Amino acid sequence: MNVYDAIKARRTVRKFKQERVPQKNLEILVDCARMAAYGANMQPLKFRIITNDNELTELFPYIKWAGYLADGAPKEGERPCAYIAVLGDTSVKSNGAFETESGAAVTNMMLEAVEMGLATCWLGAINRAEIHNILSLSDNLQVTYLLAVGYPAQESRMVDMQGNDVKYYLDESGTVNVPKRSMEDILIK
Repeated sequence: MNVYDAIKARRTVRKFKQERVPQKNLEILVDCARMAAYGANMQPLKFRIITNDNELTELFPYIKWAGYLADGAPKEGERPCAYIAVLGDTSVKSNGAFETESGAAVTNMMLEAVEMGLATCWLGAINRAEIHNILSLSDNLQVTYLLAVGYPAQESRMVDMQGNDVKYYLDESGTVNVPKRSMEDILIK
């Protein structure tokens, strides 16, 4: 698969098969994050792979899923079997601004996950303080995002945006439809 095809194939998935992702594959995803573009090459991010059942269960209430869907959160038996916590290290970059680096790292992981046949959900509506406590992180580490990782148990596809309606939705078959603006709408000539 080439990069363009991976970009087109990558869609957010919120329901996962209850099949463990091999630790080696999760470490490859983190390695892809490690190789992301970093301003001034500071590399201020750290990562924590979460596969322990107790931690997975403890984290779940502190994550908001699919704001546009009435019933978008995965139910028991659909939850991810792994998360990767993206952590900003203030001992490396003291201003606490990790958004750009985190975005580059998460994007690299999501694209490699497509190549592996995995699905992801980039989670930013999270209770960072509670997640920090559950993971017993040191004070210099800030939770920026979680990336849910697993084998997909739902389909998600891109559709043409109608008007300016950005809300994703489920169709009659349960597929998540994600509206995207057309090239004519975004390319200024």
